[in-house]
Amino acid sequence: MIIVETRRRYFLYFLPGIFFVSFLTSITLNILWHKEQFVNEPLHSTLEAFGGMAAISMALLLRQLDKVDLRKKKDYFLLSMGFFMMGILDTCHAVSTFGNGFILLRSLASVFGSFWFALVWFPWINKSILTVNKLPWITILFSLLLGTLILKFRDVFPLMILDGRFTPFAISINLLAGVLTISSAFYFFLQFLRSYKIELYLFTCMLLLLSLSALEFPISVVWNHDWWFWHMQRCLAYIVVFYYILVTFLNVSEKLEESNKLLESRIVERTAELTKEVAERKLYGSQRDKVIAELQDAHAQIKILTGFLPICASCKKIRDNKGNWVQVESYIQKHSDARFSHGICPVCAKKLYPEVYDKIYVNR
Repeated sequence: MIIVETRRRYFLYFLPGIFFVSFLTSITLNILWHKEQFVNEPLHSTLEAFGGMAAISMALLLRQLDKVDLRKKKDYFLLSMGFFMMGILDTCHAVSTFGNGFILLRSLASVFGSFWFALVWFPWINKSILTVNKLPWITILFSLLLGTLILKFRDVFPLMILDGRFTPFAISINLLAGVLTISSAFYFFLQFLRSYKIELYLFTCMLLLLSLSALEFPISVVWNHDWWFWHMQRCLAYIVVFYYILVTFLNVSEKLEESNKLLESRIVERTAELTKEVAERKLYGSQRDKVIAELQDAHAQIKILTGFLPICASCKKIRDNKGNWVQVESYIQKHSDARFSHGICPVCAKKLYPEVYDKIYVNR
């Protein structure tokens, strides 16, 4: 328990440490080496391309994790939309050269990404946004179109840097992006305090580093050491969280694969049980059909006389349902399958044929 509390304390102290160390480093670089510049456009393009690809990869992983419902609040979906826009616009920024639209692409990447990040605070807006089925594709196409237009018609857009300093418009966009991103970092920090899940803490650190990059942008000078510093800071944020998300994704994929194997084995077992049950039911059905056939045959051979039969007390004739009096044998033969053959009982034989009675019955 003491170890757990100590780790939690380290987690809490580490965040303000990142904040202050980052700002102090940026200010120190600006003061000590404010006149030294390191102009290297290929290196800058490489860093921006790496950041753009990392952001797009992060967005794809977050979309996949969102699909398997790792987060019920849809935080990952909103983050993925922000990373899609940041990644695409940063990639456009990487292929552009210094001049019109160069700073604008980087600034728009920050502000659009931070807009999506900040939406985690508004669940009622999220429900409306999530009803748009094609939203990821709309976001991607919009980002590609915007980046292409800026690259194609660069002269139409402002330079956003005058006399080596950023314009008020460039500063305001990046400050807005920094405030929105740090608000989303605070959201994930509160989520972390409720559950102490490591991924929430890493998201907090990543968003904090991204917000610091946007906030340090206005006080930096192009190609100076402090300018390169926030570029490296942003790449570090991507690397740490991307690695963790990748590991998480692989673990989830492994669990899904195990679940699929278990499900397949259960399906095989259940199929065998159902096959056996169907065979038993077929056997039972054939036996039942045989019994039914035998009963039907027996029933076809049986006719039963039921109810009260009016019979004459003298001649023993029976009155049928039409009111006619008929002989007993005629009535029985008509209403059953019984048939009569003629014979004579001993009493009647003695009464009707006394001369032969003794020969037939007495001497037998």
